[in-house]
Amino acid sequence: MKINKVFILSLLMLVLLRGNCFAQDTGKITLDKYLKILETKYNVAFNYADKNIKNVYVAAPKDDVLSLEQHIEILEEETDLAFNILSSKYIAITKTNQILEIKGTIIDKESQRIIDGAIIYSKKTYVVSDSSGKFSFVANMAEDSLLTIRYTGYKTQLHQINIELSDAVFEMIPDVQELEEVVINYIVKGIDKLLDGSVQLNVKNIETLPGLIDADVLHTIQLFPGVKSINETVSDINIRGGTNDQNLVLWDGIKMYQTGHFFGLISAFNSHLISKTTIINNGTSAKYGEGVSGIIDMQQHDYLANKSEFSAGINLISTDALVKLPVNNKLSLLMGARRSINDIITTPTYNNYYDRAFGHSEASSNHFNGLGPDKYHTFLFYDLSASLLYNISEKDKMKVSFLNIRNNIAFEENNLIRDTLKNKISNLSQWSYATNVKYSRYWSDKHTTLLSVYLSNYNLDGFNADIVNEQHHSQKNEVLDWGIKLHSHLSLNENLNIVNGYNFNEIGVRNFDNINKPNYTRDIKDVLRVHAIYSEAEFKKLFERIYFRFGLRANYFNKFDRLLLEPRVALNFRLMDNISLILLAESKSQFTTQTIDYQTDFLGIEKRRWVLSNNKSVPVVKSHQYSLGINYNKKDLLITFEAYNKNVNGIISPSQGFQNQFEYIYALGEYDTKGLETLINKRFANWNSWINYSISRNDYTFPDFAPSVFPHNLDIQHALSLGCNYGLKHFDISTGLHWRSGKPFTKLQSELASVKNEIVYQDPNSSRTDEFMRFDISTKYKFNIGKINGEIGASIWNILNRKNTINIYYQVNGLGEIRMISQNALKTTPNVSVRFLL
Repeated sequence: MKINKVFILSLLMLVLLRGNCFAQDTGKITLDKYLKILETKYNVAFNYADKNIKNVYVAAPKDDVLSLEQHIEILEEETDLAFNILSSKYIAITKTNQILEIKGTIIDKESQRIIDGAIIYSKKTYVVSDSSGKFSFVANMAEDSLLTIRYTGYKTQLHQINIELSDAVFEMIPDVQELEEVVINYIVKGIDKLLDGSVQLNVKNIETLPGLIDADVLHTIQLFPGVKSINETVSDINIRGGTNDQNLVLWDGIKMYQTGHFFGLISAFNSHLISKTTIINNGTSAKYGEGVSGIIDMQQHDYLANKSEFSAGINLISTDALVKLPVNNKLSLLMGARRSINDIITTPTYNNYYDRAFGHSEASSNHFNGLGPDKYHTFLFYDLSASLLYNISEKDKMKVSFLNIRNNIAFEENNLIRDTLKNKISNLSQWSYATNVKYSRYWSDKHTTLLSVYLSNYNLDGFNADIVNEQHHSQKNEVLDWGIKLHSHLSLNENLNIVNGYNFNEIGVRNFDNINKPNYTRDIKDVLRVHAIYSEAEFKKLFERIYFRFGLRANYFNKFDRLLLEPRVALNFRLMDNISLILLAESKSQFTTQTIDYQTDFLGIEKRRWVLSNNKSVPVVKSHQYSLGINYNKKDLLITFEAYNKNVNGIISPSQGFQNQFEYIYALGEYDTKGLETLINKRFANWNSWINYSISRNDYTFPDFAPSVFPHNLDIQHALSLGCNYGLKHFDISTGLHWRSGKPFTKLQSELASVKNEIVYQDPNSSRTDEFMRFDISTKYKFNIGKINGEIGASIWNILNRKNTINIYYQVNGLGEIRMISQNALKTTPNVSVRFLL
């Protein structure tokens, strides 16, 4: 009985305890009911997988004044779930520490072409699609719940991270009317014209362009209205009538004083290493300093590599290789190298380039009386680059960049002197080193700062031996440029940005000459320090229809005790949904310039020398420009017009390269150019076509010359470009026609030299060469072999083999005879390339 009594008593206690437990559980409800209460109370929506909240009980919410965030904190403490606030409306619920590998391919929805360089990110992860459009990363569902895909010129995509994204294809939809970012796709995909009038290139995604084997930046921009190269080189780009030394060329924020390989025919910057390039004709941001003409701002990749990549390619001129290495989740390395191949194999393409580069110098047997030099002498160019990216923390990042460019040529020349065979060795080296260290700090989502320390070193070293006169000439030109940049970007709200900054720049230039007969030595060194501050306000969406940016830059030259103020303005007013008006204006200055001496030039470039302003005989060059344009963009049809006026003063005559009666006269002057540029671009299905035309007038004013006003050496009054591109998923073909009116030159007044062996000319630049016309074609095919992605390309430059004269000038030989020199552009030049990506 006692046992039964104990048993009954125990059972009674269990029942009472159980009842007490039920009493306690009455305060618990299922999580989905809790969520519905919150959704009703706070007008939000929760996204979740049913299996993640099934059979999950939580304490019922009390009728209190807790905020939504406080409720979420309580739920996270009671469950093993993570609540991610995606926006003010949506909240995603995931399992804590649930790991999911996300893979995908990014393509264009219309053309089905792959998109290389698209940015894919979540709260904790950031990657970029590779050359095959693919990406992958591992997501922590507790922290990464929303996937964002962005690419310039396309609508941003948002996807909730789930198992369905493990291997998906994402089709990007073009967005050409998003006011905050992009105005229009420009000429071809991969090129976009922004609201401030600048043009942005995503090099790896540019469609095939006529005559180009690669999407070379310095060749590509010559398709734009107002941008051309009169002598068909990348080292002499003329933007709205300006000389090449008046352009500011930046590589990863470093000013470059050398831009070409093969002494100007090939870009010195490997396009496969460049992520984004910005081209500015007018309306420059206040953050940019030197350069009174155009700006070419090239940027390398600034994101961590998420996987190892190796690519290599070869064409009929050079070979290159690129490697991306993720050292760890905070550190990655990007390295690239390119080198000429003519010492291994001499191709027809190399021969054409050689003849074009040295056709009228002592490196060409056509120019030398005697046995002449060997055409296949020592010639080499290469470039090396590397960048190290280190994410110190979520808010602190560092990037170190390095670039080395080099061109070498040496040749032995033989001649019979008094029945004795003599020889000489002449050589020329041109090289550049550049490095930059950047430290960026993300103080908040609205405020970032950037500190940059850079160094740019350019050298030109030449030695020319004259067998007949037993004379040698050594010459050097060196530029050492270093500086500090501090930049701050503050977003006061979604429509207003404030930019402030300070730049310090010290530049030294050395010019050296040594001649043995007669004995002459010159060694000039100059140093200049410049302090600059700037401030700029950017209104992205003023009154819903206006983009407006106003900036002011102040440059102080302590050597001259001189202050220059430079206002810059960019305004874009959307008149209608498809029509916008653009007003741009700027004042700029520069304190470096190049002088040119053709007559003693034995290889074509060694007398192009950088010199510094001294505020007297070499003034600070200043420019003032304004322009008014209109854009129409609807249903894949783009039409643009832009009229401009540009004045540049403080130029010196040796910087203009006169080859007439003004060649040896030193004078100060200016030039004024006016023009109208128009572009029509039409897309339909897989076809894309464009036509651009520019008309301009460019005149010099040199008060000390007679006449004092005459046409500019670069006065190309009419220029026309036609192009067409057709592309499928893996195949592209592009053709294009370039036509322009003749270049000014000065004819002879008399076929005979004067008593002093001087040439008598007509009025300066009163004649013109024949019109220029060139037809080009290119094609590319992309393929896959297992895990290897490949690309085969072919191009023909000047397919009609038209003889285009790009310059005419005169020389007097030793017999007092006047000889006309005609320099011609490239003849028919084919090229093929093969590239692989692992």
